Amino acid sequence: MAEPIILEQSDREAVVFKPAGISVQLGRDTEGVSLEARLKKSLGRERLFFPHRLDRITSGLLLVAFDRETVAYYNEEIRSQRIGKYYLARSESLLENPGALIGIQKRFLRVEGQISRVVRSGGLPSLLEILEVEKAPGDAGAWQVLIRLITGRMHQIRVMLADLGLPLAGDPRYNPGSKGDFYLESILLGFTAPGGEQRRCFWEGNPGRPLLAAPIRARLAALRSGP
Repeated sequence: MAEPIILEQSDREAVVFKPAGISVQLGRDTEGVSLEARLKKSLGRERLFFPHRLDRITSGLLLVAFDRETVAYYNEEIRSQRIGKYYLARSESLLENPGALIGIQKRFLRVEGQISRVVRSGGLPSLLEILEVEKAPGDAGAWQVLIRLITGRMHQIRVMLADLGLPLAGDPRYNPGSKGDFYLESILLGFTAPGGEQRRCFWEGNPGRPLLAAPIRARLAALRSGP
């Protein structure tokens, strides 16, 4: 199994790349296989704090705080929607024109056991913005979807895209009939560090990332350099 990669580090936090297949935290981790256990070892720290998390099968960038003050700062930044969290997904379209979904999408989600469901009432308001929907280069029948995650509910991207008609390929929970390869990556993080420094984090060298459609490459380049 691939190991996490520490991309940036300060005295208060780190930005790491989590490979798919690693759980961020585990209730019992006697073998030290979680991201938390691996990072404690590589960073030489007894405690780590996670202001946000990724599903086990999702790869990508994750903020890790080293103390309670820093994680409280980032928790507030996330609650105030001041952290830009961008994801790239490989989807299968059930629609004639999936590009018509570009824009902010809202659903109400309720957690039921190990899954989230879209409900008409009694759920948590959940928002994301679809920025680009493009045919995946060299991948017949697949689409690449670039997303800005606004709220952070459990399995939010996976369940909302399935409800919108763009289920993720190979998703065992929300697209169980699919035989495609699952790919969902937290591809870009934009945030202000506690000292006021504006940061945009993107790992160019991810070997598991597919060839990107030209409009998605262009939008990512703009996001990396924009305000």
